[in-house]
Amino acid sequence: MKKITIAAAITSMLIYILSSCYKNKEDILALPKVSFRNDVVPLVTAGACGCHNNGIGTRAVQFSHADTIFYDAILARTGLFKTWVNGGFHPGGGVIDFKANEKELIKRWIDEGAQDDGGGCTVAGTITYTANILPLYSTTCKGSTCHGGIAVGLTFTKMVEKKSVLTAMMNSGGATGHPGGTISLSSCTVKLFNEWIAQGQPQ
Repeated sequence: MKKITIAAAITSMLIYILSSCYKNKEDILALPKVSFRNDVVPLVTAGACGCHNNGIGTRAVQFSHADTIFYDAILARTGLFKTWVNGGFHPGGGVIDFKANEKELIKRWIDEGAQDDGGGCTVAGTITYTANILPLYSTTCKGSTCHGGIAVGLTFTKMVEKKSVLTAMMNSGGATGHPGGTISLSSCTVKLFNEWIAQGQPQ
């Protein structure tokens, strides 16, 4: 009888503890979100992604050069990364691949919204196509599978003509408006283009 009483007491205690833990599940800390700048960018600016970071005139879109990282060039390829880490292959062919843990990291980042957690930037002064827009376009939008390759090249005149398209893209951060499909744009790029448009798109 004594053993049964002790067993019942232990069972009751375990039920109480487990139910208490369940009721207080909000106290359990959530896993920290994957950082685009601190977790994803280092993966694609080193290791197997060397062709995207060597500064040499290859077909590969450059993700960095010297000490400069082209965040928008990386963000614009979120869709390609998603296909790749979910059973696909390196978009440029070959046997290049991420490690399993790296794929999981990129998957988590995409599942969490594929956001750029950068600190943003300040856009001031006169913004011109030649000094500000063209360098960004050249490092982010040009490539064999993008503008100047399979997609039409964009000039100053064409960008001015497509003001409504650019505005739609910037207002959605690239989620809508881009004729080639969804892209992701950093807050800095959105600010830069919006200010250029607001200033009348000076050359």
